[in-house]
Amino acid sequence: MKILFICHANVCRSFMAQKILKKELPSADVFSRGLYVDPEISVPEKVKDFLRQQKIEYSPHVATQLQKQDLETADFIFCMEVSHFDFLCDKYAQYTDKIWLLNEFAFGEETDMEDPIFLSGSSFIKQAQLLQKAVLKVAEKLKQHTF
Repeated sequence: MKILFICHANVCRSFMAQKILKKELPSADVFSRGLYVDPEISVPEKVKDFLRQQKIEYSPHVATQLQKQDLETADFIFCMEVSHFDFLCDKYAQYTDKIWLLNEFAFGEETDMEDPIFLSGSSFIKQAQLLQKAVLKVAEKLKQHTF
């Protein structure tokens, strides 16, 4: 099973989701991409710290721009925002059967997974925990194939 997470810049939400899901589904091929990647932006320390607090080993990550091949090879594609979902479904209509809004797949809610990158302290942690909760729900559903 090949699972792709997509967000804006691929240094916060999609990267954290990738690492969290990989811990839960070690046999899955999990990767992440961004729609608007700036190679000069690196993973913030608060993201690394959150992952370490969850007992997830941080390994160096380079933000990667989404390519059509990524969509072709993925079995499940999870977007963080409705705008990402709409953009991908419009531009790559042939893949709409495997593109999901993260919160919709996890909780049946058509809502954005807010970006915590500009948050700090407990606000960042709270939003990162919401992301983790959604990803853990995705893992549970993928393990049980109840989607």
